[in-house]
Amino acid sequence: MRHLTPYERRLTRMQEEISGNERMSVWEEHNDGLADLDEDAEPTLRMIADKYGMELAPHFHQSFVRFNCLWTRWRIEDAELNGEFRIGNLPEALATPPPPFSVRSSTLAERQLHTELRVIDDKPDSGSGHQATLRLQPGTSDPELWYFHLGRGTLRMDINYQEYLDALILTKGTSGWQFLFCDITKELRTDYDFTTAARDIKTMLDVFPELFPNHDYSGLRARLEERL
Repeated sequence: MRHLTPYERRLTRMQEEISGNERMSVWEEHNDGLADLDEDAEPTLRMIADKYGMELAPHFHQSFVRFNCLWTRWRIEDAELNGEFRIGNLPEALATPPPPFSVRSSTLAERQLHTELRVIDDKPDSGSGHQATLRLQPGTSDPELWYFHLGRGTLRMDINYQEYLDALILTKGTSGWQFLFCDITKELRTDYDFTTAARDIKTMLDVFPELFPNHDYSGLRARLEERL
């Protein structure tokens, strides 16, 4: 059996936390194993540097994962709370052309941005096209993360790739959790009703500390309070 990297262990443990919790109904669960990549991140990140011109920062070494597909969809019936995530490995994500991110309100600049985005996490069953993406940016060591939401288009996230995985491990893919890491301006509030997302995040922060007492949710709670 191949050895798992630290983040592969953390992410598979997250999946086990979900499937092993009596209150969570699991609708989809897949672990399609590891891609044919070395456990040492260096050869893969060197390939990315040569192919895409991005000498990725140390946190990409620390958070290196090789999954072909790690996918879970769940629901807590008594709390009316849903979640889903599907992640894979970075080389495959970077090599896969982006889906059509544009919405009717997209500007020309936004449409150009969309061509540079590569999906790192999505919700194929429940997400209605909602996807987390990493931007192809030759010359950068810490490429931007953007969240595509069908109702709002693309929103810049204020975390990096490793921090995204850390937050995913806490939220377990709860619907709308990415909004905690986007700048929700007054203009956005005028254009889009965030009530449902805020309600789901509040429910998550009420329920998860009891279900998963080994995790610290204080940081997420502080972020929610900043956005209310």
